[in-house]
Amino acid sequence: MTGFDDRTGCGYVLRTGPHTADDGSGSTLVENAGLTVLATPELAVALRDALAHNPVAMLGWSGPEVPLTLADDVLLGWLTHTVGGVVTVEGAPGGSS
Repeated sequence: MTGFDDRTGCGYVLRTGPHTADDGSGSTLVENAGLTVLATPELAVALRDALAHNPVAMLGWSGPEVPLTLADDVLLGWLTHTVGGVVTVEGAPGGSS
């Protein structure tokens, strides 16, 4: 997933599943409940903070609010409705791109 954090004015990249192999790009690993994602440093800080202090995500504009996890569909909801600015998703949950 790539996007632009509307709150900080910073672009981001988040990789999940088989795309988390470190390619030397300077990305940061975030681990939670046995799942791992690779994120740009600024997004990794925001994600770790959210997991520690406000571990909820919305899956749609009007809810529902669900526990924040590193599952693809939950992360996509968190990025879309909390962080903002999702630009592209490759291999999106549900099969769409």
